Amino acid sequence: MAGNHTRYVSAGKEGTYNSAAALDAIGEVESESFQQSYDILKRADMNYYGAAKAITSKIYAEGSISMALQPCRFTLLMLHGIMGNDNPDGSAGTTGARTFTEMGNGSSTQLPSYTFRVGRDDFEHIFPGQVVDSISVSASVGEYSMMTVNTVGAKQTSSTQALATGVPAYTGDAAHFAKSFVNFDEAATSTSGGFSNLVQSIDFEIKTGRDMDNSYGLANETCIRAPPQTMREISGSMTLHKALLTGEATEGEPFFNELMPGTANVVNGSNSTPALSVLFHVDANNYIRFDFAKLIYEMPETSVSGRDTQTMTVNFHALYDVASADTMLTIACKSSVGLANYDA
Repeated sequence: MAGNHTRYVSAGKEGTYNSAAALDAIGEVESESFQQSYDILKRADMNYYGAAKAITSKIYAEGSISMALQPCRFTLLMLHGIMGNDNPDGSAGTTGARTFTEMGNGSSTQLPSYTFRVGRDDFEHIFPGQVVDSISVSASVGEYSMMTVNTVGAKQTSSTQALATGVPAYTGDAAHFAKSFVNFDEAATSTSGGFSNLVQSIDFEIKTGRDMDNSYGLANETCIRAPPQTMREISGSMTLHKALLTGEATEGEPFFNELMPGTANVVNGSNSTPALSVLFHVDANNYIRFDFAKLIYEMPETSVSGRDTQTMTVNFHALYDVASADTMLTIACKSSVGLANYDA
């Protein structure tokens, strides 16, 4: 076996669920854990003291990808997988700015499914019929900003495919802590001011709540349709480098005595003026921004130990914003190596 192994993760958007698609993008993935699983169905009867017969029951696959958050084609393909609508700015082409929005109530369109191809040293493993179950994003001081994508769906179809050339098209860097900006009560559209410098770390998770049980049908051992979405949930947490009190929140940050009564913990923003906006910036042509229109904060957590510095952690949940119809989250992004149309 050669010393320099070929390893990669690529994804292709499917035209029909569970019909293997050619790759659209290769990611700069740090680690992956795609795995097929199946249930064992045992049959017991009164004749024997143990089960004498068994078969393979439902077969499915699930995967997880961890990578630095960068505005490459692969990342945007995954983000589109939890949003559904691509809104390019004019004739954006492959390099223009765009906004991903959620599919609203009553939409007959399904979120996309993907075929993942995983290069593992000797062979390519193929996982068609995968849908994005959740995406987590995090940023903290001294680190690259990170993204984790979790998928679920139909069974694996091959473990012996010939390896492809796993070279990503994106050549830029990822966003890191010094280029991660958190704004309160306004969109993070500028890196020159208006953002909070009190936030040490932030993380959030977007869940689609996939219902695997209702993706099966008679006469097939694996998923016959994309696992349906159920309740969307978006939650997160941020840590500030001190326990903020009245007058110390200079950029609209949540502060302790504001949230303590539990009566002023809902922030009603809008699409144009979100309650929370997080910008991951590489340069003017490569960025990703998450805008949460409406939030509810939990009670802040703070304590002291010895002479360690006191910090404050605040958990939050995104809410469906009735005023800005069909909105919990919007994602504004731009990539120098994007796709012309993520809806196609």
